[in-house]
Amino acid sequence: MKELRMAVIGCGLISNNHLKAIKNVEGVVCAAVCDIVPEKADTAAQTYGVGKVETDYHRLLMDPEIDVIHICTPHFLHAQMAVDALNAGKHVLCEKPMALSVRDARGMITAQEQSGRQLGICFQNRYNEASVQMKKLLDSGELGKIVGARGIVMWDRKPAYYTDTPWRGLWETAGGGVLINQAIHTFDLLQWMAGKVNKVEASISTKRLRDVIEVEDTVDVLMTGENGRRFLFYTTNCYVKNAPVELEIICEKGSVKMTGNVVTTEKEGKVSSADYSSGTILGKDYWGSGHGLLIDDFYRCIRTGEKFPVDGREALTSVRLLEAVYESGKSGRPVIPEN
Repeated sequence: MKELRMAVIGCGLISNNHLKAIKNVEGVVCAAVCDIVPEKADTAAQTYGVGKVETDYHRLLMDPEIDVIHICTPHFLHAQMAVDALNAGKHVLCEKPMALSVRDARGMITAQEQSGRQLGICFQNRYNEASVQMKKLLDSGELGKIVGARGIVMWDRKPAYYTDTPWRGLWETAGGGVLINQAIHTFDLLQWMAGKVNKVEASISTKRLRDVIEVEDTVDVLMTGENGRRFLFYTTNCYVKNAPVELEIICEKGSVKMTGNVVTTEKEGKVSSADYSSGTILGKDYWGSGHGLLIDDFYRCIRTGEKFPVDGREALTSVRLLEAVYESGKSGRPVIPEN
Protein backbone atom coordinates (compact mmCIF):
# COMPACT_ATOMS: atom_id res chain seq x y z
CA MET A 1 0.00 0.00 0.00
CA LYS A 2 1.45 3.33 -1.10
CA GLU A 3 1.74 5.79 1.76
CA LEU A 4 -0.44 8.87 1.32
CA ARG A 5 0.85 12.13 2.72
CA MET A 6 -1.60 14.80 3.80
CA ALA A 7 -1.40 18.34 5.14
CA VAL A 8 -3.79 20.42 7.22
CA ILE A 9 -4.43 24.07 6.42
CA GLY A 10 -5.84 25.93 9.43
CA CYS A 11 -4.88 24.88 12.94
CA GLY A 12 -7.93 26.03 14.89
CA LEU A 13 -10.18 23.81 17.02
CA ILE A 14 -11.67 21.71 14.22
CA SER A 15 -8.23 20.70 12.93
CA ASN A 16 -7.78 18.55 16.02
CA ASN A 17 -10.51 16.19 14.80
CA HIS A 18 -8.63 15.72 11.52
CA LEU A 19 -5.21 15.32 13.07
CA LYS A 20 -6.47 12.79 15.62
CA ALA A 21 -8.35 10.83 12.97
CA ILE A 22 -5.38 10.58 10.63
CA LYS A 23 -3.42 8.68 13.26
CA ASN A 24 -5.99 5.88 12.93
CA VAL A 25 -6.00 5.69 9.12
CA GLU A 26 -3.66 3.01 7.84
CA GLY A 27 -1.11 4.14 5.27
CA VAL A 28 -1.68 7.86 5.78
CA VAL A 29 0.69 10.28 7.51
CA CYS A 30 0.38 13.98 8.28
CA ALA A 31 3.35 15.58 6.53
CA ALA A 32 2.67 19.24 7.31
CA VAL A 33 0.46 21.75 9.07
CA CYS A 34 -0.15 25.34 8.04
CA ASP A 35 -1.58 28.43 9.71
CA ILE A 36 -1.03 32.15 9.20
CA VAL A 37 -0.49 32.36 12.98
CA PRO A 38 2.87 30.62 13.48
CA GLU A 39 2.14 29.77 17.12
CA LYS A 40 -0.96 27.78 16.15
CA ALA A 41 0.92 25.81 13.52
CA ASP A 42 3.80 25.14 15.91
CA THR A 43 1.44 23.92 18.64
CA ALA A 44 -0.34 21.57 16.24
CA ALA A 45 2.96 20.21 14.94
CA GLN A 46 4.28 19.57 18.44
CA THR A 47 1.03 18.01 19.67
CA TYR A 48 0.67 15.59 16.76
CA GLY A 49 4.31 14.98 15.88
CA VAL A 50 4.27 16.72 12.49
CA GLY A 51 7.64 17.60 11.04
CA LYS A 52 6.82 20.42 8.64
CA VAL A 53 5.26 23.78 9.50
CA GLU A 54 4.16 26.44 7.02
CA THR A 55 2.46 29.82 7.23
CA ASP A 56 1.70 30.13 3.49
CA TYR A 57 -0.51 27.37 2.12
CA HIS A 58 0.73 27.95 -1.43
CA ARG A 59 4.05 26.39 -0.44
CA LEU A 60 2.23 23.21 0.57
CA LEU A 61 0.57 23.06 -2.83
CA MET A 62 3.95 23.18 -4.56
CA ASP A 63 5.21 20.19 -2.57
CA PRO A 64 5.01 17.13 -4.88
CA GLU A 65 5.16 14.75 -1.90
CA ILE A 66 1.83 15.95 -0.47
CA ASP A 67 -1.15 14.06 -1.88
CA VAL A 68 -4.10 15.39 0.13
CA ILE A 69 -5.07 18.75 1.63
CA HIS A 70 -7.46 19.11 4.57
CA ILE A 71 -9.02 22.60 4.72
CA CYS A 72 -9.91 23.63 8.27
CA THR A 73 -9.86 27.41 7.85
CA PRO A 74 -12.56 30.08 8.38
CA HIS A 75 -15.55 29.69 6.07
CA PHE A 76 -14.75 32.46 3.61
CA LEU A 77 -11.42 30.84 2.70
CA HIS A 78 -12.75 27.38 1.83
CA ALA A 79 -13.65 27.84 -1.83
CA GLN A 80 -10.48 29.52 -3.07
CA MET A 81 -8.19 27.24 -1.11
CA ALA A 82 -10.00 24.16 -2.41
CA VAL A 83 -9.79 25.37 -6.01
CA ASP A 84 -6.09 26.16 -5.62
CA ALA A 85 -5.37 22.74 -4.11
CA LEU A 86 -7.35 20.85 -6.76
CA ASN A 87 -5.64 22.81 -9.52
CA ALA A 88 -2.32 21.79 -7.96
CA GLY A 89 -3.31 18.13 -8.30
CA LYS A 90 -4.17 17.47 -4.65
CA HIS A 91 -7.17 15.62 -3.28
CA VAL A 92 -9.18 17.91 -0.98
CA LEU A 93 -11.21 17.29 2.15
CA CYS A 94 -12.92 20.53 3.16
CA GLU A 95 -14.70 21.41 6.38
CA LYS A 96 -18.26 22.66 6.26
CA PRO A 97 -19.65 24.84 4.86
CA MET A 98 -18.47 23.90 1.39
CA ALA A 99 -18.66 27.56 0.31
CA LEU A 100 -20.54 30.75 1.08
CA SER A 101 -22.35 30.86 -2.26
CA VAL A 102 -23.64 28.53 -4.92
CA ARG A 103 -21.35 30.24 -7.41
CA ASP A 104 -18.24 29.46 -5.35
CA ALA A 105 -19.41 25.90 -4.72
CA ARG A 106 -19.81 25.36 -8.45
CA GLY A 107 -16.28 26.65 -8.94
CA MET A 108 -15.02 23.98 -6.55
CA ILE A 109 -16.91 21.28 -8.45
CA THR A 110 -15.50 22.45 -11.78
CA ALA A 111 -11.97 22.37 -10.37
CA GLN A 112 -12.54 18.87 -9.01
CA GLU A 113 -13.86 17.53 -12.30
CA GLN A 114 -11.02 19.07 -14.29
CA SER A 115 -8.40 17.77 -11.85
CA GLY A 116 -9.68 14.20 -11.64
CA ARG A 117 -9.03 14.30 -7.90
CA GLN A 118 -11.43 13.65 -5.01
CA LEU A 119 -13.27 16.51 -3.29
CA GLY A 120 -14.95 15.69 0.01
CA ILE A 121 -17.01 17.89 2.34
CA CYS A 122 -17.15 17.20 6.08
CA PHE A 123 -20.78 16.39 6.76
CA GLN A 124 -19.57 13.80 9.24
CA ASN A 125 -22.94 13.37 10.98
CA ARG A 126 -24.04 11.32 7.97
CA TYR A 127 -21.60 8.72 9.29
CA ASN A 128 -22.97 8.59 12.84
CA GLU A 129 -24.58 5.17 13.39
CA ALA A 130 -27.93 6.72 14.36
CA SER A 131 -28.03 8.66 11.09
CA VAL A 132 -26.97 5.63 9.05
CA GLN A 133 -29.70 3.42 10.53
CA MET A 134 -32.36 6.10 10.13
CA LYS A 135 -31.45 6.63 6.48
CA LYS A 136 -31.50 2.87 5.79
CA LEU A 137 -34.98 2.56 7.27
CA LEU A 138 -36.34 5.43 5.19
CA ASP A 139 -34.72 4.17 1.99
CA SER A 140 -36.14 0.68 2.55
CA GLY A 141 -39.69 1.99 2.04
CA GLU A 142 -40.89 0.13 5.12
CA LEU A 143 -42.56 3.27 6.47
CA GLY A 144 -44.02 4.32 3.14
CA LYS A 145 -43.65 7.68 1.45
CA ILE A 146 -42.36 10.67 3.42
CA VAL A 147 -45.02 13.22 4.35
CA GLY A 148 -43.00 15.77 6.34
CA ALA A 149 -40.10 16.34 8.69
CA ARG A 150 -38.74 18.61 11.38
CA GLY A 151 -35.33 19.37 12.81
CA ILE A 152 -34.46 21.18 16.05
CA VAL A 153 -31.05 22.38 17.24
CA MET A 154 -31.03 24.34 20.51
CA TRP A 155 -27.51 25.12 21.71
CA ASP A 156 -25.58 27.69 23.68
CA ARG A 157 -22.81 29.93 22.39
CA LYS A 158 -21.49 32.50 24.81
CA PRO A 159 -20.19 35.92 23.72
CA ALA A 160 -16.56 34.83 24.15
CA TYR A 161 -17.03 32.22 21.42
CA TYR A 162 -17.29 35.13 19.00
CA THR A 163 -15.14 37.81 20.63
CA ASP A 164 -12.20 35.39 20.88
CA THR A 165 -12.56 34.47 17.18
CA PRO A 166 -14.16 37.52 15.52
CA TRP A 167 -14.60 36.04 12.02
CA ARG A 168 -17.39 33.81 13.36
CA GLY A 169 -19.73 36.74 13.97
CA LEU A 170 -19.43 38.50 10.60
CA TRP A 171 -21.46 37.96 7.45
CA GLU A 172 -18.46 38.50 5.19
CA THR A 173 -16.25 35.88 6.81
CA ALA A 174 -18.70 33.37 8.35
CA GLY A 175 -21.54 33.67 5.84
CA GLY A 176 -24.09 33.51 8.65
CA GLY A 177 -24.47 32.47 12.26
CA VAL A 178 -26.12 29.57 14.02
CA LEU A 179 -27.47 27.94 10.84
CA ILE A 180 -24.27 27.81 8.80
CA ASN A 181 -21.91 27.30 11.73
CA GLN A 182 -23.68 25.01 14.21
CA ALA A 183 -26.97 23.65 12.86
CA ILE A 184 -25.69 22.99 9.33
CA HIS A 185 -25.12 19.30 10.10
CA THR A 186 -28.72 18.64 11.19
CA PHE A 187 -29.98 20.86 8.38
CA ASP A 188 -28.01 18.69 5.97
CA LEU A 189 -29.36 15.48 7.51
CA LEU A 190 -32.94 16.70 7.11
CA GLN A 191 -32.63 17.36 3.37
CA TRP A 192 -30.52 14.20 2.86
CA MET A 193 -33.22 12.03 4.44
CA ALA A 194 -36.43 13.87 3.56
CA GLY A 195 -35.84 14.85 -0.04
CA LYS A 196 -35.85 17.79 -2.42
CA VAL A 197 -36.93 21.24 -1.28
CA ASN A 198 -38.81 23.41 -3.78
CA LYS A 199 -39.55 26.52 -1.69
CA VAL A 200 -38.06 28.15 1.42
CA GLU A 201 -39.70 30.63 3.79
CA ALA A 202 -37.46 31.72 6.65
CA SER A 203 -37.08 34.15 9.53
CA ILE A 204 -33.66 35.03 10.92
CA SER A 205 -32.95 37.16 13.97
CA THR A 206 -30.31 38.04 16.52
CA LYS A 207 -31.73 38.03 20.02
CA ARG A 208 -29.37 37.13 22.83
CA LEU A 209 -26.15 38.07 20.98
CA ARG A 210 -27.25 41.19 19.12
CA ASP A 211 -24.58 43.31 20.85
CA VAL A 212 -21.84 40.83 19.99
CA ILE A 213 -22.43 39.60 16.44
CA GLU A 214 -23.96 40.87 13.21
CA VAL A 215 -25.06 37.39 12.04
CA GLU A 216 -28.12 35.54 13.35
CA ASP A 217 -28.42 33.50 16.54
CA THR A 218 -31.95 32.19 15.78
CA VAL A 219 -33.56 30.78 12.61
CA ASP A 220 -36.90 29.19 11.79
CA VAL A 221 -37.68 27.77 8.37
CA LEU A 222 -40.66 26.30 6.52
CA MET A 223 -39.60 24.33 3.46
CA THR A 224 -42.01 22.89 0.93
CA GLY A 225 -41.04 19.76 -0.97
CA GLU A 226 -42.53 17.60 -3.66
CA ASN A 227 -46.19 16.59 -3.37
CA GLY A 228 -46.79 19.18 -0.66
CA ARG A 229 -44.31 17.76 1.84
CA ARG A 230 -43.62 20.21 4.66
CA PHE A 231 -40.27 20.40 6.41
CA LEU A 232 -39.75 22.58 9.50
CA PHE A 233 -36.39 23.57 10.94
CA TYR A 234 -35.61 25.61 14.04
CA THR A 235 -32.26 26.48 15.55
CA THR A 236 -30.96 28.88 18.18
CA ASN A 237 -27.79 29.61 20.12
CA CYS A 238 -29.84 31.17 22.92
CA TYR A 239 -30.47 28.06 25.00
CA VAL A 240 -28.83 27.35 28.37
CA LYS A 241 -27.00 24.22 27.19
CA ASN A 242 -26.14 22.21 24.08
CA ALA A 243 -29.22 20.00 23.93
CA PRO A 244 -29.30 16.81 21.84
CA VAL A 245 -30.42 17.50 18.29
CA GLU A 246 -33.83 16.26 17.19
CA LEU A 247 -34.76 15.06 13.73
CA GLU A 248 -38.16 13.52 12.97
CA ILE A 249 -39.44 12.14 9.66
CA ILE A 250 -43.19 11.46 9.30
CA CYS A 251 -44.22 8.84 6.73
CA GLU A 252 -47.47 7.32 5.51
CA LYS A 253 -47.10 4.18 7.63
CA GLY A 254 -45.28 5.55 10.65
CA SER A 255 -42.42 7.75 11.74
CA VAL A 256 -38.80 7.70 12.81
CA LYS A 257 -37.17 10.17 15.19
CA MET A 258 -33.57 10.72 16.21
CA THR A 259 -32.84 12.44 19.52
CA GLY A 260 -29.12 12.60 19.98
CA ASN A 261 -28.00 9.02 19.34
CA VAL A 262 -31.36 7.40 20.09
CA VAL A 263 -33.57 6.40 17.17
CA THR A 264 -37.27 5.78 17.88
CA THR A 265 -39.49 4.14 15.29
CA GLU A 266 -43.30 4.02 15.28
CA LYS A 267 -45.18 1.71 12.91
CA GLU A 268 -48.72 0.38 13.18
CA GLY A 269 -48.95 1.54 16.79
CA LYS A 270 -45.77 -0.25 17.83
CA VAL A 271 -42.87 1.82 19.14
CA SER A 272 -39.26 0.67 19.35
CA SER A 273 -36.04 2.48 20.27
CA ALA A 274 -32.35 1.83 19.74
CA ASP A 275 -29.48 3.71 21.36
CA TYR A 276 -26.48 4.01 19.05
CA SER A 277 -24.28 5.84 21.56
CA SER A 278 -20.85 4.26 21.53
CA GLY A 279 -18.77 6.96 23.17
CA THR A 280 -17.45 10.04 21.43
CA ILE A 281 -14.13 9.29 19.80
CA LEU A 282 -13.77 12.65 18.12
CA GLY A 283 -15.78 15.81 18.60
CA LYS A 284 -18.55 16.70 20.98
CA ASP A 285 -21.29 14.54 22.44
CA TYR A 286 -24.12 16.70 21.19
CA TRP A 287 -23.22 16.43 17.52
CA GLY A 288 -21.64 13.04 17.18
CA SER A 289 -18.26 11.57 16.39
CA GLY A 290 -18.38 10.78 12.70
CA HIS A 291 -15.20 12.62 11.70
CA GLY A 292 -13.04 9.52 12.05
CA LEU A 293 -15.41 7.39 9.95
CA LEU A 294 -15.77 10.04 7.25
CA ILE A 295 -12.01 10.61 6.98
CA ASP A 296 -11.32 6.89 6.82
CA ASP A 297 -13.91 6.52 4.03
CA PHE A 298 -12.42 9.47 2.14
CA TYR A 299 -9.03 7.78 2.00
CA ARG A 300 -10.64 4.49 1.02
CA CYS A 301 -12.20 6.26 -1.96
CA ILE A 302 -8.87 7.84 -2.93
CA ARG A 303 -7.27 4.40 -3.01
CA THR A 304 -10.09 2.60 -4.82
CA GLY A 305 -11.13 5.41 -7.16
CA GLU A 306 -14.71 5.14 -5.94
CA LYS A 307 -16.63 8.42 -5.80
CA PHE A 308 -16.70 9.79 -2.27
CA PRO A 309 -20.36 9.84 -1.08
CA VAL A 310 -20.26 13.43 0.23
CA ASP A 311 -18.54 15.05 -2.72
CA GLY A 312 -19.01 18.55 -4.10
CA ARG A 313 -22.17 17.81 -6.04
CA GLU A 314 -23.75 16.13 -3.03
CA ALA A 315 -22.84 19.01 -0.71
CA LEU A 316 -24.03 21.63 -3.20
CA THR A 317 -27.63 21.01 -2.14
CA SER A 318 -26.92 22.31 1.35
CA VAL A 319 -25.25 25.43 -0.07
CA ARG A 320 -28.33 26.08 -2.22
CA LEU A 321 -30.62 25.76 0.80
CA LEU A 322 -28.43 27.93 3.02
CA GLU A 323 -28.37 30.63 0.37
CA ALA A 324 -32.17 30.41 0.02
CA VAL A 325 -32.76 30.60 3.79
CA TYR A 326 -30.62 33.69 4.20
CA GLU A 327 -32.15 35.37 1.16
CA SER A 328 -35.66 34.66 2.45
CA GLY A 329 -34.78 35.70 5.99
CA LYS A 330 -33.38 39.03 4.84
CA SER A 331 -36.08 39.81 2.26
CA GLY A 332 -39.10 38.44 4.11
CA ARG A 333 -40.21 36.63 0.96
CA PRO A 334 -40.37 32.95 -0.08
CA VAL A 335 -37.40 31.83 -2.17
CA ILE A 336 -37.07 29.04 -4.72
CA PRO A 337 -33.65 27.40 -4.23
CA GLU A 338 -31.42 27.49 -7.27
CA ASN A 339 -31.38 24.23 -9.24
